[in-house]
Amino acid sequence: MKRTMSILMAAALCLAVLAGCGASGGSAASTAAVAPDMAVEESMAADMATGGTDGGARQLLPQDSRKIIYNAELWLESKTYDDTLAALLEAAEQAGGYLQSSEESGSREEGDRSAYYVLRVPSEEYSGFLTAAGEAGNLVRRTESTQDVTAEYVDVEARLASLEDQRQRLQELADQAQTVEELLAIQEQLTQVQYQIESYTGQKRVLDDQIDYSTVEIYLDEVAQLTPVNESFGSRALTALQNGWSGFVTGAQQLIITLIYLMPTLICLALAAAVVVLAVRAWRKKHPRKGKKAPNLPGTEQMK
Repeated sequence: MKRTMSILMAAALCLAVLAGCGASGGSAASTAAVAPDMAVEESMAADMATGGTDGGARQLLPQDSRKIIYNAELWLESKTYDDTLAALLEAAEQAGGYLQSSEESGSREEGDRSAYYVLRVPSEEYSGFLTAAGEAGNLVRRTESTQDVTAEYVDVEARLASLEDQRQRLQELADQAQTVEELLAIQEQLTQVQYQIESYTGQKRVLDDQIDYSTVEIYLDEVAQLTPVNESFGSRALTALQNGWSGFVTGAQQLIITLIYLMPTLICLALAAAVVVLAVRAWRKKHPRKGKKAPNLPGTEQMK
């Protein structure tokens, strides 16, 4: 019994020590997360002092030892809808990316198709793909966002390392257990540690996927007239005239189609009305109205 208690106390003491190491590891992770920030700031300061290599602000890239998630949204228009979609997919394939999801609506006959694509491209090809995608159609709007997850990523790695140490030590204690009670107690703690390892491993995989592959959402509309991006008054007036004429033509076509659609009904109503009119006329011929006598006026008798 004393030996059992000593082994259990040793296991508890080991877990407490390793937990303290995990906390210090988290602190070290925070320090490590700050270190790259200082290195990047010093590098940017050096670039500014020497005039820089690109004449502008230095963009943080994955090779800067940062863990950055890149996201973008593009709004495109095109008169050649199918060609633009093919160009977008070709650009993604050339960049080593893939189509994660898609949604399309509208019809080819009406010329009002639209598509929503979610593309995943390697982060190192992110900038080049955005340029190629913007050239595939008429780029109306573009938004970008970045999320620095360096601190979160380093924290997850530190926790995983600490949990791995705990699992190894518990396995060693399990090998030394001499009773069923000792083995069960250690196995229970080992199960909890294993569960935490799987949880943090899943978080790390999600972060790796988001960091390694950027997400680009693309909205594409099929249009008859492209929206001018930088338009003057003259181009705006011309666009308004074109849109107005296009609307008039579309309305006239729709009116004609509606009349054609209603033509059988209108013909039936016209025939029914003609039958009613003919029937009324025939009845009036068979039943002419009798003439009314003129009223006798005062003094008429005397004049006679």
